[in-house]
Amino acid sequence: MLQNIDINKLRNHPKNPRKELGDLTELAESIKTRGVLQNLTVVPWFCFDTGVGADDPKVQEEMGYFVVIGNRRLAAAKLAGLTELPCIVSDMDYKTQLATMLLENMQRSDLNIYEQAQGFQMMLDLGESINNISEKTGFSESTVRRRVKLLELDSDKLKKSVERGASLLDYMELDKIHDISLRNSVLDKIGTPNFKWELQSAIQKEKKEKQRAFIISELQKFAKKTEDTADLITIKNYFLSEYDQKIEVPDDAQDTEYFYYETGWGAIQLCKRQDEINERDNEDDEAQRMRQDREKKLVALRELTHQAYNLRLSFAKQITNTKAKKNIRTIVEYLLRKGTAEYFDFGIDLNSIKEYFNIEVDGDDEEELKYDDIADDIAKQPELSLFAMVYLSLESTQNRYYNWNGEYENDEDSNLVYDFLTKLGYEMSEEEKALRDGTHKLFENSEC
Repeated sequence: MLQNIDINKLRNHPKNPRKELGDLTELAESIKTRGVLQNLTVVPWFCFDTGVGADDPKVQEEMGYFVVIGNRRLAAAKLAGLTELPCIVSDMDYKTQLATMLLENMQRSDLNIYEQAQGFQMMLDLGESINNISEKTGFSESTVRRRVKLLELDSDKLKKSVERGASLLDYMELDKIHDISLRNSVLDKIGTPNFKWELQSAIQKEKKEKQRAFIISELQKFAKKTEDTADLITIKNYFLSEYDQKIEVPDDAQDTEYFYYETGWGAIQLCKRQDEINERDNEDDEAQRMRQDREKKLVALRELTHQAYNLRLSFAKQITNTKAKKNIRTIVEYLLRKGTAEYFDFGIDLNSIKEYFNIEVDGDDEEELKYDDIADDIAKQPELSLFAMVYLSLESTQNRYYNWNGEYENDEDSNLVYDFLTKLGYEMSEEEKALRDGTHKLFENSEC
């Protein structure tokens, strides 16, 4: 039923998932000039506790209406000075009201991710199933689940991350972290250049914790835990960052007492007593401490360097042929930089290109790969293929900013990779910048 209703009897719907109406100035000016061109959809006022309106018709009339569709128009119309608005009075039930408001705002892209999640949760609280919500709003069931899952996060941090411009992909990446407290910690970094670094650090932390539990469970089969290694000699280091290692029971485990010690720097040491070593290590305590400190630093540097490599590779693999085409001058520039260097060596082969693009090749894996095997795939994306060739010629797992002793050492190869990728949009994290300029805490005792 269409009717003009006194603007003072129209209320914003309290459960409208859209909390921020945005700047109303332009809309108010338009309404002042042209009026409201689209009807509002309203429902008669009702009590949210009982779900029904007032018994007395006069009271019901005085209480007015809740706006289901047109809350922003209502606010702008008040600014424009209108006294009444054209409304369609609907008898839709509460669940339908929520679904309608959700769909209306989502179709206009008016809801941010947090507001969408709250809207879906409200419908779930009312007894709607994921399937029903999907049917009523037009969003897939997986989308509904993912949005609702966001509400497990700290609400204040989630709101701030939305304000920083976090994308849906960012939140999907966040799901790779299982521990909710760790997830909330990384949530602080969404929308900043440090997000991907912190994300990978958190993922690796959980992997290491899983690996730690595995190593200890295996060592406990023949070794005792110890906190004191004063009279012990290290037989082997099991690094938490090495995920495929096997732990074998020593042949003399029945006759020899073994111990394991958690170093606190990413390794678990298998030890036994000095008098049970055929050749005793005469290394004095100070030399041993220095060696262990250096090893600790090298382990940490290797892990950080590998993490930085993976982030660069991940960014490179997201480059499209369109983006490569737009940046062809930069790609050619670094092709020439590499090609005119004293040590000119592209250092890549066809297998590297094949693996980079995940190209499937027919035939025996043992056969030597020929250019004709991948020529068609390369021809489809010539600019991207050129980018990949340049990137792979610059990149290496051996690129690093430290020497054999764990001291800072500038690396022009690494600098060239970073300069190339940053011109294409790569954002270095604070950790990467500190490694590059030698200010990282691991280099505190190094001469930069």
